[in-house]
Formats: sequence, structure tokens, C-alpha cells
Amino acid sequence: MSDWLPYVPALLLVVALLWIPGLVLQLLVRDLRPLFFLAAPAYSMAVIGTAGVVLELADLDFSLLSTGVFTLLVGALAGLVGLLFRRTRAAARQGTPADGDRADGDRADSSALFGLSPAAVYRTGVVAGLVLGAALLARRLLFVVLEPDRFAQRYDNIFHLNAVRYVVETASASSLTLGRMVDPEKAVAVYPAVWHGLAGLVWPLADQSPMVASNVVLLVVAALVWPASCVFLTRTLVGPSPVALAVAGVASAGFAVFPYAILEFGPLLPNLLGLSVAPVALAYLAALLGLDADTRAGKTDRAPAQLVFTGLCWLVVTGGALLAHPNVGTLLLVLLIPMVLVVWSRAVRRAVAARRPGPILLLVALLALAVYAWTYLWDSLGTDFIRFAHTTPAGAYGEALLYATNGRLDIPWFLVVLTVLGVGATVARRELRWLGVAQFLVVLLYVVAASAPKGPWREWAVGSWYQDSFRLAASLPILAVPLIALGATALAGLLRSRVETAVTPHRRTRRAQQLIAGGTAVLLVAVSVPLTQMRTMRDTLLATQARFGWDNPDGILTEDEQALLEQLPRWTDEDDVILVNPWNGGSLAYAVAGTEVTQYHIGGPKGGRIAEIIAGLPSEEPARACELAQSESIDYVLDFGRQYLEIDTPRARPYLPIDTLGERPETNLGLVAAVGEAELWEVTAC
Repeated sequence: MSDWLPYVPALLLVVALLWIPGLVLQLLVRDLRPLFFLAAPAYSMAVIGTAGVVLELADLDFSLLSTGVFTLLVGALAGLVGLLFRRTRAAARQGTPADGDRADGDRADSSALFGLSPAAVYRTGVVAGLVLGAALLARRLLFVVLEPDRFAQRYDNIFHLNAVRYVVETASASSLTLGRMVDPEKAVAVYPAVWHGLAGLVWPLADQSPMVASNVVLLVVAALVWPASCVFLTRTLVGPSPVALAVAGVASAGFAVFPYAILEFGPLLPNLLGLSVAPVALAYLAALLGLDADTRAGKTDRAPAQLVFTGLCWLVVTGGALLAHPNVGTLLLVLLIPMVLVVWSRAVRRAVAARRPGPILLLVALLALAVYAWTYLWDSLGTDFIRFAHTTPAGAYGEALLYATNGRLDIPWFLVVLTVLGVGATVARRELRWLGVAQFLVVLLYVVAASAPKGPWREWAVGSWYQDSFRLAASLPILAVPLIALGATALAGLLRSRVETAVTPHRRTRRAQQLIAGGTAVLLVAVSVPLTQMRTMRDTLLATQARFGWDNPDGILTEDEQALLEQLPRWTDEDDVILVNPWNGGSLAYAVAGTEVTQYHIGGPKGGRIAEIIAGLPSEEPARACELAQSESIDYVLDFGRQYLEIDTPRARPYLPIDTLGERPETNLGLVAAVGEAELWEVTAC
């Protein structure tokens, strides 16, 4: 833990970056819905992601200063929009107080607990959920990451760590151009850049290390943003139940599938960022469609001006989530199906009851238009990337329903039971049935990715997720958390009624009922902490921790290789280029030392020139290879041996000639430096 103390300023900076821009917008536009501050990171991602694009187009550097100025400019625009809508909404409401001006006590539905007011109990539930969820997640993440400068030695991290340095060196964090790092000839090279932009902004406080910068962003996003988003969604859908909000925070820390499994698998860092605020986008969508708890309770203004305002807020937070990762958009399209059908069916019932054929025909036409638009968007977001099934349909359903996806043995039984109770609660409450249906659709998509055979149906259904069951598994907790919160409130009510029944009638004073209600609530929240943590994630945590260790038989780097990379500036000049094999970690020379390399991500040699250089330099007649090497400014070669991420992939085989240079004295290369078996060679024959 002491290893992290020097990076507390960096952690605080990430917290500020993820909350201050969002709060500025929310306060100026007066989006002051219940627990609005928990939605601030989604707004902030919209600001930071847009700043990256706009600053690039304006040929301005992406930095803390420019991002701060951009935030103020956007805030000024938000203030004007807020002023316009404030007047319009005030006129429409004719004096009705704004939701944000109501006292918390008006939103608390609990009885007084141990002498506290309902408002105080409500706040206690919110704070308990946030603090417990954040503490549990932070504890597990620190266990997994081990040290601030470690990194998950997995496929995607080669790109992500290099991209952090690329953002710093180019002073650009545009999602329209980040892909130029691996494809510099493209004018538009789209890749979601918010994660890398955040890491780039914290770079000066993170020892100028992409590993440290990425890890501090990871801690804040996974341990603070994710539980905050879950509590916000639960408040929006379930209401101001202190038990629900406290359990929602705890439950957010109880899943192996998120955030730990996608760290172990990918790590899928932009996915993690997008999913961490996906609950906020869903909450705003529910509020826009009138499916939130406050609308059900009659506390929300549904005037046209208010609906337009909510729609604009939803566009901003959804834009922030999409800039973090576009997969959030596809997920929202799935969840939109039952939500829109509920709203549409209500409107149809009203039109039928009024016996008005005109509105009925209009609603049918609108539904047909919505289906067409939905299908068009869905098709446009798909890909033809292929991953294959790993289990049977029955096995996939079991994995998804038990949150034990991709063959893992970690089953959070307590959360499974609460989910079942929550689904039962939605069946009993008609206005919440869409929630169970929406979760079933996510389960169904996971089943397709995990078990469906290769074919058009599989490609169409889950192509947006690269046909990858890991990405879909990470989406399961988003709706599971409010379902679990519903289940917890149902269980708390059941326990309270049983205890009250056991108390003799003459002792059922109001004070006694308050103590029983409060005691059962506190007991349920207290037991949820160990029951969501004990052995429910053990195997996944150990597997993820192993990815951050040095002794991985299929990792990217060894300690010796890392040490050699750190020494590269001693041996190479600023304009030198190193010939590398990305499959054994050579590409990370750029991330670690800032040295230019021939390839910045996993894949085969780009173009025939690099392949010809690799094959020709160690040969007896290197003339042609030398000519090509000089044209590419290649002066050095890294030999990190044959510890590959995927030794059997055909794309790695062309690199074999430069992975055993020390065993071949006729290589036309001279050894410059070595740490253990990691070697840096200089091209001498040219």
C-alpha cells in the first residue's frame, strides 16, 4: 500500500478530472436531479472526449490548461442553455418547484432509524453504498495490480500503453485520429481515446510512466465511478430506499465478471471506462421515457420543455459513454427494446380506450419507423470479427444466470439469490417488468456469443461485441445491480414482517417497529459485505493478479526485458527506430522508453518491407534488407526470445528470424546491450 502513496496527487487529479467538468456543466445547466453528482463522470467524459476532438481540429495541444479552458467555454454555453430552459420550464410548471430543490426528506421512504430523520436515513444509505462499494473495489484492485508500475501482460495492453505515450508526445487525444499510431497514413483513424486522454493528463504526476498513469485511472474508474453509477441508476429506477442504495453500492463490488475479468482477458480498458458510466446513460434514458421511480411517484414534471431538457441531458451523458467506448451504444439499443415497447403499449391502450383510430395509426407508423431506425443503427455498428463458442446453450444460460461466465467457478450465490428475488419483485410490479426483460436480453446475447455456431445469425446478433462473450459478460452487472437492490428491499421487508410477527402485540410500539425496521436493514447491509466477497471471486482475482506478475509463461515482458527497455535511452538516439517483434513485447519499447519502433501493436509485419528486413538482416546476403532498413531508419533490433503471447498464430511466425540472434553468429548484427536473455543488437552490416 505504501507504494501508492507517492501517487495520491495523481489519483486526486483523476478524481478531479472525472468530477469537476461534469459538475460545472450540471450546475450551470441546472441538471439537479436526485444524486446528480454521481452522474458527473459521464458529463466529464463528454467534455474530455469532445475536447480531444475539437482541439485536434483546431490544431491546439491537448493539455490540462486547454481542457480546462474548453470546459469553461462549454460551461458558458451550458449556462445559456440552462437559463433558456429554466425560464421555459418555469412558465410551463406555473410555480411547481424544481425536483432538485426538494429536500432529501421528501424523497426518503424509510421510517426513522434510531432517532434519525427519514432524510438522514436516506443519506446514510447513499453514503454507506458508496463508501462500502468503493472500499471493497479498491481493496481488490490493489490486490490485483500489486504495484503502481505493473501492467496486465495481455494482448490489448500493448496498444493501450503505447497510446498513452502517443497522446502525450503528439499532444492529441482525438478519437478521430488515435488510430494513426498504428496506421499513420490514414487521415481519419477512429479509436476511442478518452481513457488514453485521461492517462495523458495525469502523466506528469505519474512518473511519466504509461503504466502508472493507466493504473491510477483504473483505480478511480473501477473503484469510484462504477459504484457511483450503480447507485445513481438504482436511485433512478428503484427509488429512495436506503437499503436498496446501500446494497447497490456493495453489489457493484461483488462481480467477478466486472471489472476483474475484462482486466484478466484484455485488458479491455476503454470498455471498462464506457461500462462504468453506462448505468448513468440508462438512468437518463429511463427518466426521459418516464420509467423512473420519481415519475411513477408523480414527483417529476413531464411538461414538453422538461422532456426536451431531459433529452438533451441524456444525449450529453450518452455521448460521454460512447466516446469512452461505442459498445455502450449497442448495449443501450438492446435495453431500449423493452423500454420503448412499454411506453408504446401504454400509448396504444390510451388511444384504444379513447376509441381514436387516428392516434392508433400514428403509433403503428411510429413503431414501424422505430424498428427501421433501430435495425439500421444495429447493422451499422456490427463487425465481421470472429470469435467462437466455448460451451453449449444450456451451459451458457447457466453461466450467465450465475454470473460465472466463460467457464469460471466463482459463483456469487448471495447476489444470485437477491437477483431472483429482484426478478420476482419486477413480476409483482407491472411498471418494473421491463427491467427483468431487459436483463434477459443481455443474458440471451451472452448465450449467443458463448454457444452459437459460426454463421450469419451469430455475426448479426453479437458482431458489435466482436462476437466476444467476455465483453457481453461484463455488461451483465449493469441491470443486475438494480435487480439485486429490489431483491434486497423485498428480503428486508420479509425479515421485518417476520420479526414483527414474532413480537407480542402489546410490545409493538412505534419505537419498537422503528428498531425492527432499522435493525433488519442494518443487518442485511452488514451481511451483504462478507457474502459478496468471501470466495466468490477468488479464482478470478488470482488469475487477474497473475497477469500483472512477471512470472507469466505467456506474458508480454520479463523483468529482464523491462529493465533493458528502461535502459534504451542510454544506447539509442532520439531519431532511431528499433525493429521489434510485437508478440514478445518488443513494441513496448515505445511505451517504456519513448523509442520509435517498427510496430506499435500486435499483428503481422505491416507491408512487405518489414517482413523482408526481418528475413534478410540475419541472412548471409543482407544487401537488400540493409537498403530497406536504411529507408526505414532502422538501426537496432530487439531480441526478446520466443516467449510469445500466442506462439502458434501464423501472424507471429514471420518474426522468428530475429528471436534467436545470439545463436546465429552470421547475423550481420552486433550486440550492444543485454540484461539476462534480453538483447539489443545494432545493425552493423549496412
